[in-house]
Amino acid sequence: MKRALPGILSLAMLFSAGTALADPAACKPGTTSLPAGYEGWSHPTPLTAATDQAGLSNSHLTLNHAATVHLAHTPDVHFLQRPGEPGGSVSYGGMIAFEAPKDGTYRIMLPNKTWIDVLGQSGLATSTHHQHGPDCSGIRKMVEFQLSAGRYTVQLAGSGLQDMPVMVSALP
Repeated sequence: MKRALPGILSLAMLFSAGTALADPAACKPGTTSLPAGYEGWSHPTPLTAATDQAGLSNSHLTLNHAATVHLAHTPDVHFLQRPGEPGGSVSYGGMIAFEAPKDGTYRIMLPNKTWIDVLGQSGLATSTHHQHGPDCSGIRKMVEFQLSAGRYTVQLAGSGLQDMPVMVSALP
């Protein structure tokens, strides 16, 4: 029992963590306004994720505006680079492109734990920060990357959702 106690305490702390993990019953639809910088999450537009490099020209995100991205079954996706966490045959994945107009920090927001890889001309970008979204926002995962100006590919892998909102924003 003594060995199990640290694990139990860790789980208790995880489930009591606030931010985007707030009790869904406390979040009333239509009554939560998003903080400054998150407004684009509220009205996503439809977008189909690319399943190969050729499809990326038709799968482009607009900065600071969410898209409801339709992902493919993982076995049907030909990623540019094998994802860090590819997911299994029953998961979903895909790729979307975006432009970083200037050097800076860019944040990718998701409603779940889907794996994110960002690829640019110099290869795989390393994330610089991870956090949860604001309470009741529907944003569960936010990952930041320090990027140079240019075109990037976001690889989404291991998703349990086939359709989900995704937003990339430039931080001031």
